[in-house]
Amino acid sequence: KQIQGQVNVADFRRDAFEPEKPMLIKAPKTDSLTSPSFPGHSLRKWFKEYQQTDASDWDLSLFHDVVPYELLLPTNHTVDHPVHHFISHLSSSKESVQLGLGQFLQTQVNSPPAHGTSSEQFFRFEAPLALMVAAIKFNDTRMAASRLKQLYIAQAPLNMLPGELQRDLFTPELVLAAGKGDIYDSSVWIGLEPTFTPWHRDPNPNLFHQLWSRKEVRLLPPQRGAQIFRQTRAELGMPGDYRIRGSEMMVGAERQALFEAIWGEGAPDDILSASLGPGDALFVPKGWWHSVRSEGQFGEPNASVNWWFR
Repeated sequence: KQIQGQVNVADFRRDAFEPEKPMLIKAPKTDSLTSPSFPGHSLRKWFKEYQQTDASDWDLSLFHDVVPYELLLPTNHTVDHPVHHFISHLSSSKESVQLGLGQFLQTQVNSPPAHGTSSEQFFRFEAPLALMVAAIKFNDTRMAASRLKQLYIAQAPLNMLPGELQRDLFTPELVLAAGKGDIYDSSVWIGLEPTFTPWHRDPNPNLFHQLWSRKEVRLLPPQRGAQIFRQTRAELGMPGDYRIRGSEMMVGAERQALFEAIWGEGAPDDILSASLGPGDALFVPKGWWHSVRSEGQFGEPNASVNWWFR
């Protein structure tokens, strides 16, 4: 079901939460970037300022909070890859924060990946939020083909963010009032497009808000989604269990097979799809299988936030 603008708790509970049906809540037709009624008002404003002001004026020392990162690189990446241009850019700075970030990132890409194949390497590490800010600044000076891509702050708990952003990403009324008011967890997702989350299910209802740029979500009900997951893994000779954002799900044969099953030409006819822009929200019921990817592909920033609740 799709709703334009805000939905009241009673309607949401009746039409989505209790029957466990997805609901797409489109932002009001007014400028959602300036509407304080949607979580992430300041974060969206922050990205807007990034586009309108000289990003070189940003003080990276203000973004010292440490968050989890993912980075996807070609296995045989050369010194001409954007990640090395980014490292050189940081290392040539006279600012101590940028110098430290450059040294840190160089160490990470020289270390063994969390998972790798003959074509791709998947890295996981923790670093200051300043690394993403610096990457956004770097990309702002580059043509699309030479931008850093697939650097992702994925599933970072909100309490890891600076206090101002934590306060801004307030819990929506639907999360607090539709059920028991129990919040299982909450996360922010900030990355350089393209970003991707593989086919999975959540043990709790999920309210997903898009903050900046666009994402598409594809989803299926529990039994149908599990059928595709098990069938795809069986064809690869793998067991039917899984771990969300496990390294093996991010690169390699399993990632490619599930991607084709959900996003490829052979995707099932009954799969549901939702396109989300800034201010839009999607309710994903408990146990519904889903995959998420950015609609952009050229290193632009993309940001989302979600709450798992009961």
